[in-house]
Amino acid sequence: MAIKGLKDLHYAIITAEDDASTTYSEVKPLGPAMALNLAPSVNRANLRADDNVLFSDSAKGAIAVTLNTAYLEKEVEADILGKTIDANGGITDSGDDDAPYIAIGGRALSARGGYEYFWIYRVKLAPAEENKETLQETPAYQTPNLSGEAIPRLHDKAEKYKMWDQDPDITDNTIFDKWFTQVIDKNYSAGTGGGVEG
Repeated sequence: MAIKGLKDLHYAIITAEDDASTTYSEVKPLGPAMALNLAPSVNRANLRADDNVLFSDSAKGAIAVTLNTAYLEKEVEADILGKTIDANGGITDSGDDDAPYIAIGGRALSARGGYEYFWIYRVKLAPAEENKETLQETPAYQTPNLSGEAIPRLHDKAEKYKMWDQDPDITDNTIFDKWFTQVIDKNYSAGTGGGVEG
């Protein structure tokens, strides 16, 4: 699907996970969206014999994630990167920082009309690259540029989920009203409000 926009990025921290379920915290706004890039990696191998390729196989690796926002509120930065906000209201970077696994959701304007909604279920981000420079005659903005990896959930191996709100096969459009209140997955049911595993 041709996409021409990105907005309404949200996140939820994974608070518990095992082979049976994944539990998320409340969904919160992440920051004004500028760019989100997902680059899947696929490892391939060929078995050659008699001067030919007899078998070919592949295995999926982690998805490289690059996230760019206009800014990050300090509470969001602390949440998604495992940093600490002190009593003075400042934020500390430390060697003990431990970024949690999070889900990232949002929506992207479709060239065919409507929006494509998405959730990426298990992402770990690294601290943002920071650039600062003196003012120039032509203004230049430095914005947070986070990178990390997305890997499958433990309990069901799911990586991401997406829906187009103009898809005629969608049986219950109320799902889009709930998209940014919970992490949506294939188990969503309007009757139960389900979607978050656990």
